[in-house]
Amino acid sequence: MNNLVETSGKFPIPSYPVVAIGNFDGVHLGHQALFKKTIERAKEKNGTAVALTFWPHPSKVLFPDRPTSFLTSFEEKKELILSLGIDTVLFVEFDKLFSGQTPEQFVKNLLVEKVGCKEVIVGEEFLFGQGRSGNVASLIDLGQKYGFDVLPQKPVYLNDTLVSSSEIRKQLLAGQVDPAFSLLSRPYVLEGEVVHGDGTGEKMGVATANINLPDRVIPKEGIYAARVTLSDDVPPYDSVVYIGSKPTFNEKGVVQIEAHLFNYHEQLYGKKLKVAFIKWIRPDRKFENSTALIKQMQCDILMAQAILG
Repeated sequence: MNNLVETSGKFPIPSYPVVAIGNFDGVHLGHQALFKKTIERAKEKNGTAVALTFWPHPSKVLFPDRPTSFLTSFEEKKELILSLGIDTVLFVEFDKLFSGQTPEQFVKNLLVEKVGCKEVIVGEEFLFGQGRSGNVASLIDLGQKYGFDVLPQKPVYLNDTLVSSSEIRKQLLAGQVDPAFSLLSRPYVLEGEVVHGDGTGEKMGVATANINLPDRVIPKEGIYAARVTLSDDVPPYDSVVYIGSKPTFNEKGVVQIEAHLFNYHEQLYGKKLKVAFIKWIRPDRKFENSTALIKQMQCDILMAQAILG
């Protein structure tokens, strides 16, 4: 199999590989529970904790006409997984040929011959193989045939809410970034490059950085309290962030993201910003004139400052 992208090491992995398998979009509390179990088992066996995931996301290949946005990029996912203590992250380059494998071909070609797994950690609802025809029961049977153990894990709930990527997407699209924060165990973050805007904010006395829209889940239009990071070695700036189409001035309906960083006065063009959403303040709306908008923006800043402490 030539479409396995390894981050490190040799194959098969020589030191008792314990492998968590999934899409892991968002690397949320449910995924973190899988990784915790994977790391525990690897330590018990003096082995290697492995996360095996797929790129691009299978839905992009199987349903190319279906609009889908994700919670994490390729790089973000890898960094988050490694930060939790996983030793090796493996990305399977998902394509039509790969998707056509039977469950047994998936197990034999990838898990056994390529990775050499000794234990597999998956959620109880895990499906795999052509047409998602394999399930945990068939994976256990194949494990017995090929010499590895399967440890299914129960789903994770938080306050009676099932922790899932789809639930987090739903909350973000409703502006509920603080409940999403709880399910992710961290703020939802968008990263983008600062680009030139129309200068409206600066003309009104509130300079903003226009951020190009990443191919990610964009939270509901409105005003947010946020923290914006310029680089890893500088503390984040408390900020107020706007997502919307500027209905007071702009009738084109083009959604933009703009961030006003408190106590920051340098140029940001071309810099990469990471916007961590903390709380939704209010919806976007059209104002009668710029004076009314400026007054509301000042209130938004005070509200964001109170939220962020």
